[in-house]
Amino acid sequence: MNSGADNHNYWSNEDGSVASLGNQLKAATLFYLGYNIDKRKQNKIMCSPTETIKPIKVQTKSISSASWTTTLKYCLVAAFLSVSVLEFSLWFPFVLPGLTSAAAKTYIPASFVYDDEHTKFDNTPWTYNTDYLLTIVMSILAIQCILARSDDAQKNRRSLHLRLYSASLLICYAISTLAGAWAHQHFTSVESLNTTRFRMFWFICVGNVSFASCYMGLIGREVQRHFGVAGAVPTGPWWFWPAYGLYMAVTCGLGYISFKRPACDIFIAGVTQFPSTFYCVGALGFRKWPQQTSKKVVVGKETSIELVSKMYRAMYYMGFISNAPLLPVYPFLVQYTDWTLGGINAFLHIWLLVAWGLQGISLVHLCKAVSEGERRVETASEKKQFSGGPLLFYSVIAAPLALMAIDYARINFT
Repeated sequence: MNSGADNHNYWSNEDGSVASLGNQLKAATLFYLGYNIDKRKQNKIMCSPTETIKPIKVQTKSISSASWTTTLKYCLVAAFLSVSVLEFSLWFPFVLPGLTSAAAKTYIPASFVYDDEHTKFDNTPWTYNTDYLLTIVMSILAIQCILARSDDAQKNRRSLHLRLYSASLLICYAISTLAGAWAHQHFTSVESLNTTRFRMFWFICVGNVSFASCYMGLIGREVQRHFGVAGAVPTGPWWFWPAYGLYMAVTCGLGYISFKRPACDIFIAGVTQFPSTFYCVGALGFRKWPQQTSKKVVVGKETSIELVSKMYRAMYYMGFISNAPLLPVYPFLVQYTDWTLGGINAFLHIWLLVAWGLQGISLVHLCKAVSEGERRVETASEKKQFSGGPLLFYSVIAAPLALMAIDYARINFT
């Protein structure tokens, strides 16, 4: 009898080793199964077979439905933006004031079929040597972006995406100019331009410029995350800009962005970058930056925002925007000056070197700021900045597309 009582006391004694082990196993099992157990009562759980546990109810259906709705919305937006921007890029050169005639003589569609009458493709060292120079400089800047690290592993993980996207953008530029330089140097006749080999090289050249919008958009997302004001520009899913860039690259490969003067392809591909360009500029620009002398910050404790100087911000804006004048400049130089084609190409390549160089240098600086700065905490005053940012962003993107639609309507219905 005493042994039975002893056994009962042994199993019911909360401090006993077996009971304690049972309680621990039960608590671990319940935690694993996801049951909502009050942590204050976990130590008092007994191995009672009559105890009932109520699992947490998760509303998965509504969450899944909302996720699919959001995905479908962004798919439609990506499709509409891609198609409309491509049409805009093919329309825009012909409506520039004072350059309509020059554009009509310069931008003659080819679909990778070239002829002796209209095709002009320079093979002088002025063209391909400056292309090789661009390749070298862009490659160096890409490596600098990757190496923009600190001694803090956690901060390096935080800056990893921005460093990779920035390097990828610059590598796109490097591959494009390398393929272009090789093509200008080795394809010296119209017959050689009509070969599959040239088409492959020229697709690599122009396709990388077309796909660069992907990395611009991804850079904009990271810049918004690290430096921007929440809600200042729409973030969207990560795949939005890769889908946009892929569409532009595929249409390039199919010959939609192909002209008798192959250099024209680059400028049209550049026009397709205007949404991602403004996205990058808006992500960094839609905020009030702290004054350098407004408060004293302990050295080594600065946030990423406080490490970004005004000079590098200006370089960032200029680098992304300064490519825009090249579209009207090219037909003007070709049709209204006596410059040689090699001289024109060299001038434009130097212009690109300055613009892309400013992009690269400023991106290296931003990568270092994220790698070396402390994580920022967004204040209530920051959240009130530029509340009209999304409206401004959508307006800037929609305005040129609306102008194109109005022009099409004027031509077709009047």
